[in-house]
Amino acid sequence: MAYKLIKGEFHIFYPDQPRQGPEPDGDTLKFLPDRPEFVEALRSPGGRSARFNGRSMVNLRFEGIDALATHYDDMHQNLHWAEAARDKVVELAGFRQVEFWDDLPYRVRSVADNPRPGYILTRSLDEFGRAISFVYPGEIQEQDGTDIFVDTTLLGRSINAKIVAAGLVYPAFYTSLPLDLKERLSRLTVRAWDQDCGLWPSDTANVLYLQWVPNLAVLRDLVIWPKLFRRLARYFASGHDRLAEFDSWLRADPTDRDDRVLLPSGEQANIHDVVETRGDWLRMRYWPEDLTVLPDQA
Repeated sequence: MAYKLIKGEFHIFYPDQPRQGPEPDGDTLKFLPDRPEFVEALRSPGGRSARFNGRSMVNLRFEGIDALATHYDDMHQNLHWAEAARDKVVELAGFRQVEFWDDLPYRVRSVADNPRPGYILTRSLDEFGRAISFVYPGEIQEQDGTDIFVDTTLLGRSINAKIVAAGLVYPAFYTSLPLDLKERLSRLTVRAWDQDCGLWPSDTANVLYLQWVPNLAVLRDLVIWPKLFRRLARYFASGHDRLAEFDSWLRADPTDRDDRVLLPSGEQANIHDVVETRGDWLRMRYWPEDLTVLPDQA
């Protein structure tokens, strides 16, 4: 599948406004393209255009992965592994000696070298105007704006694949991801699980293990599928204090809560079909790498 090559720089720090700088995490970086028009030509499935900030930068959304949340509507998942993913992404992008503010723990206080050169391979935007990308540090010989076929070898050189192999993120597959790349990321995920890499020994609420989740305080320390975390976080934040109504809460909003997914069999289902609740206990019926999320416009 051909992706657009866009060259530029990664930024994690604003020297003139350090306390108002970017907030990198395990699947997001700020990117300043050399040729903004290449990003401007991208669209989301719903027709949204790129969302640039006042410094002509756009957020990247790493293709095929989902990191634990460091700050989702002022809520977070297990911070040890959320921050481990962020720190690995920053390292792989080429930044050194990165320190964060004590009172603003997701913003960079100082860094030895910022920005860093890099490039992305992308085809579209997400619903928030972020470029869905395979992300690479350094330089590439091909001309900016070239269409490049992404095979599994090129995928393997991306930050996306390296952080999956390190066991620091969950897979997150959408129908736009070519099958061979999805299968490669799936194999990397399973290998990391089998080898107890990164967060996987702490993974819970999965096919094998029920997890007790009575409230938000318990939820925020867990290592679980980030999409499920985001649904649970919104559920508890809306005033629910037990899991009893979670299934009906999901079903009440098929667009923003009860996402459509493809099961391993190819059957179409929804989030409520892949999550099982028993009182205040829950688990996934399928492994994340076996699910493919359908966009709302599909």
